[in-house]
Amino acid sequence: MAERVQWRLEERLPELEQLERVGLLTGTECRALMKKVTALEHKVQRRALNKESFISYIQYEINFLELIKRRRVRAGYYFKKEEIEYAIVNRIHALFRRALSKWKADVQLWLSHIAFCKKWNTKLKLSKVFSAMLAIHPDKPALWMMAAKWEMEDQLSSESARHLFLRALRFHPESQKLYQEYFRMELMHVEKMRKEKQLLETAKLKLTEAEYPEEIVRGDLARIVYKNAIEKIPGDAEFHLSFWTIAVMFDFTQDLRKEIVEDLQTLHSNHPVCWDFVARQELDADLPVSECSKQTKASDVARREERCWAVYEKAVASVPTEAMWKCYIGFCLERFKRKTNNEFLRNKRLNKVLNVFEKASESSLLPQALYKQWLRLLVDQGDAEKAIRLVKSESANFAGSLQMWQSSLEVLIELQSPDVSHVFQEAFQKVPAKEALPLWLLCLDWSESTSSVNETESVYQRALQTPIAAVSVTVKERYLDWALKARGYKRARKVFNRSVAGVYQGRAGTPTG
Repeated sequence: MAERVQWRLEERLPELEQLERVGLLTGTECRALMKKVTALEHKVQRRALNKESFISYIQYEINFLELIKRRRVRAGYYFKKEEIEYAIVNRIHALFRRALSKWKADVQLWLSHIAFCKKWNTKLKLSKVFSAMLAIHPDKPALWMMAAKWEMEDQLSSESARHLFLRALRFHPESQKLYQEYFRMELMHVEKMRKEKQLLETAKLKLTEAEYPEEIVRGDLARIVYKNAIEKIPGDAEFHLSFWTIAVMFDFTQDLRKEIVEDLQTLHSNHPVCWDFVARQELDADLPVSECSKQTKASDVARREERCWAVYEKAVASVPTEAMWKCYIGFCLERFKRKTNNEFLRNKRLNKVLNVFEKASESSLLPQALYKQWLRLLVDQGDAEKAIRLVKSESANFAGSLQMWQSSLEVLIELQSPDVSHVFQEAFQKVPAKEALPLWLLCLDWSESTSSVNETESVYQRALQTPIAAVSVTVKERYLDWALKARGYKRARKVFNRSVAGVYQGRAGTPTG
């Protein structure tokens, strides 16, 4: 081991001599560096190797490189890089290679080596690192995409990127992300070729069909990727639609986008995502001219929204599911929340969203997640009477849903409804006792702020009788705080001795009186 360490140290002598000769390091600094490097070399030459030792050594060398870079700028000296920087960079590569041969499974170590190669622009070395990493980690699609992106964007080699994506898909034939990125890469390649061709045509240079094949410029390879993707991963409407989302970023994909939409409507005609997409497309149809007056623009927006609503009405008739109603209501809420100075348009959107909420409720297909938004919308619009009626009419459908009962009670408390007490009783009967703690806390908050001390005392007593320990213990601690504030320290001491003390003594194993 000592011979290997000595050999490594002797390898450094030429670069240290150069550093001292050109004034980038002093003699004292060179000796201190050799002392530090000797200790680091001994650590990485042991039989029982430690990964942290390699990482420390690599980091030390990288910091040394940065120091030289700063001193070069300060001294204005930019010569002898081959003898100094390149030697250090090669040594860091060697350290990475030794560490990765020992800890091949450490992906972060591979990524650190890749980052170093990119920073110091060692393209040939980076290509080899990617090849070695993918040979050991072919099961990670993200690494394949990283390598393909580097080939496409840094190396400007679409052929190499395509080759990597095809290899990756052999390992991961059902990876959605791989298909999406491969599709995007092919479109980027087409866009690049079209711009090159346009520039050459502008310069009136002669072009051959072999240089810019029509099928490539047309985007046929991207179409093939898309077709293979929906064939390999059928039945996923959102995945299918993601290709349209990517294609819309490129202005030459009108035919491809049209084909994607047609396939979507054919293969997923009963899927809410398909109907939602088709309905939203009506917003972008026949956009108004920018010179139109505000009133004309508002009228045009209203007409386009009506066309969207018509599509949604067909959708909920054809696909009567909660998911479909959720898309319909979500669209209406989005439009209502958009700021507008046109009072007619705002009122029209408000009436529509309320109407859609009612229709979904009548069909018993209103998603529970949207019930709270409906209730809040009524309260915000000042329709307290209708909000209270809604709570009463919908309470039969709440079953044991804690979220639904809690939302309703919060609104009733806010509106100071006289039915709060009755609804609390009904909620405690239907919500499972083990989930009722938030309800009890809400009930106690309401009672403390609106009821007398004796009435609040009775609520606490009912809560303490709950057989669920998590509920009773929390309520006991709160009961003690409330008793101190509401009735003084003597009452609080009695409460503590009667209820809370018993709990702590029981935990300690002490018998209670």
